[in-house]
Amino acid sequence: MGSIVYRATKDQAIHDELTSVGACSTVLAHRVIGSRLWFLAQTRTGERAGRKWIGLTLIDCRNGEAAVKAMDETCGPCYYDCPLAFLAQADAPTGPYAGPWREQVRAFHASRATRRLAIQPGARVAYGDHTYVLRHSLGRRGWEVVRESDGLVFRLKSRQLGSTTVLSSLENNPS
Repeated sequence: MGSIVYRATKDQAIHDELTSVGACSTVLAHRVIGSRLWFLAQTRTGERAGRKWIGLTLIDCRNGEAAVKAMDETCGPCYYDCPLAFLAQADAPTGPYAGPWREQVRAFHASRATRRLAIQPGARVAYGDHTYVLRHSLGRRGWEVVRESDGLVFRLKSRQLGSTTVLSSLENNPS
């Protein structure tokens, strides 16, 4: 399984991939998450006509070129941010990899939901060698935080927050 490289922008590559899938299947839904194009499709012809399946195309655009790599859930992709709604609408998994992959997708979303509930004002997080207390959300810009060791106020970017470890209120709490 290789990649195809051609001159295109990311938007053009997304359009091209959906058109390519649309040649033999009907694209029922799609979502772009970062460099991943997830889609739910239904096969129109052949022995699997009517089957609803989940596909993934990795799209990497640099210097006016797009590198695309297409696969479906039967390959057991190493990405788990597939929309849960796609799993609910797709037919039963086929092959040895699709079922375990779907379980990992569900676990990913459950973990993410649990983490979201824990990220709120007053929560303590470890980032690098320091512990911070979340003060308030700055929306997409991240959070205003206070470093516990010296009380300095910082902004923790959303990307940085994704790399933190949420601590319980008792963990590493200076008493």
